[in-house]
Amino acid sequence: MAAAARRQSYWNATAPASGFPSFTGDLEVDVAIIGGGIVGVTTASQLKERGLSFALLEARRVGEEVTGKSTAKVTSQHNIKYTTIERKFGEESARHYADANETGLRTVVDLAGRLGIDCSLERRPAFTYTKEEHHVAEIEKEVELARRLGLPASLTRDTGLPFDVLAAMRWDDQAQFHPTRYVKGLAATLPGNGGYVFEGSRVIDWGKDRAATDAGSVRAKHVVMATHLPLGQTGLFYAENHPHMHPVIMGQADPARVPAGMHISVETPHHSLRGHRDENGRSWMIFTGPTFKHGHVDQERQAFAQIERFAAEHFGVTAEYRWTNEDYTPMDHAPFVGWSSGGAGACLVATGFDAWGLSMGTAAGILLADIIADRANPWLDLFDARRIKPIAGAKDFLKANAEVAADLVGGYLSRKPHGFDDLRPGEGAVLKVDGHNVAGYRDEGGALHAVSAVCTHMGCIVGWNETDRTWDCPCHGSRFGLDGAVIHGPAVKPLAPHVSKKDQASRSA
Repeated sequence: MAAAARRQSYWNATAPASGFPSFTGDLEVDVAIIGGGIVGVTTASQLKERGLSFALLEARRVGEEVTGKSTAKVTSQHNIKYTTIERKFGEESARHYADANETGLRTVVDLAGRLGIDCSLERRPAFTYTKEEHHVAEIEKEVELARRLGLPASLTRDTGLPFDVLAAMRWDDQAQFHPTRYVKGLAATLPGNGGYVFEGSRVIDWGKDRAATDAGSVRAKHVVMATHLPLGQTGLFYAENHPHMHPVIMGQADPARVPAGMHISVETPHHSLRGHRDENGRSWMIFTGPTFKHGHVDQERQAFAQIERFAAEHFGVTAEYRWTNEDYTPMDHAPFVGWSSGGAGACLVATGFDAWGLSMGTAAGILLADIIADRANPWLDLFDARRIKPIAGAKDFLKANAEVAADLVGGYLSRKPHGFDDLRPGEGAVLKVDGHNVAGYRDEGGALHAVSAVCTHMGCIVGWNETDRTWDCPCHGSRFGLDGAVIHGPAVKPLAPHVSKKDQASRSA
């Protein structure tokens, strides 16, 4: 990994710092919103327009987690999605999926313009392409259905890419933007008249009418979990969504080699790319490629190597920023938005966007606000978060995830390093120390950082993320810092500090 590449999201590195206060004390509002990404902030914006009071509680910094690590395409074109939705739910449901995402797109464009949010928003066509013969019919079928649904789709081979394709679909009038600037800019319009935004305020306990941090509690009529995956055991959504990671790179590009549109391949490994022009007029390109398992270093390295070769070979781009982002694929391929359960203690949730969380996340915010305001919304039946009974599929899903975790641990423990002394500067690994699974990292200065490798969500074993230098859970996607602090859930408790037998003995002496 080249030393010149920054281990940080370009979007977060080039966004202004937000300065919302941390929450303390007690507060009563109509709605408590947990999470300050695009779903949480959009929900708050919609509630403000409806005259409802709210408190948004972000554990870290607004807009800088999953939203601020995306490729930042705002589009209703989601690869080969509509034929999948139509096959599983019917054409009318596919029409609702189309309307939700086109509405999400229009809402982003409207809010950015109306509120004067400086987020480099540009209207661009979106392309899905293939270089393989067996995918041509899929593209043709997707375009045919999309046109019936009223989407701006057409069949083409003219993509602007520097290589030939056999077929592509083009969606006109889509958009791209700077996601962190957009979310921070929208969040800045929220405080006042019953609206509150708090950062550095991690929710550690909750119910249908409250959200509590270690510094106070918000009482509310409704609680919204806008946390990528709902926290803890809420709704058992970890049994209905499969987590996976993406490598993301960004580097400066020759303007003459930057395609005018946004692109993604049908075939796997997917290649997703687009251009960006910064405030100084410099051209950049962002790429993401093959998915990999959380905490699987070999897969992570292979994924980055593959997308970096693609960027260099076809566009002459070298990575100046590298980071990873995670997504969740829902079991039946439609997002879950709405009540977490049919019980009295239900929260409102939004999850399972399958890497299309900017248009769909915005639509989810609209739908959540409609549910809270008791407004009818035709999208609800398709996205109803209660549509799958978790227990029915949970056993096999959890068994598979346990096998994944066991394989990862076995792989780590069968390879060097075997102990703390074997860790080189800049290296992290899961080790067996004093009979315990320990997540160990030695920084460039030689200092050792060691915490329990047991995820606090459901006891799976975390793995090392070499790019972001985090501990990631392969079972349900929780992520932790080097000190064990939760980056985001579903876990809410940090990884426990590792205490050696020697330290235990000295403390008990």
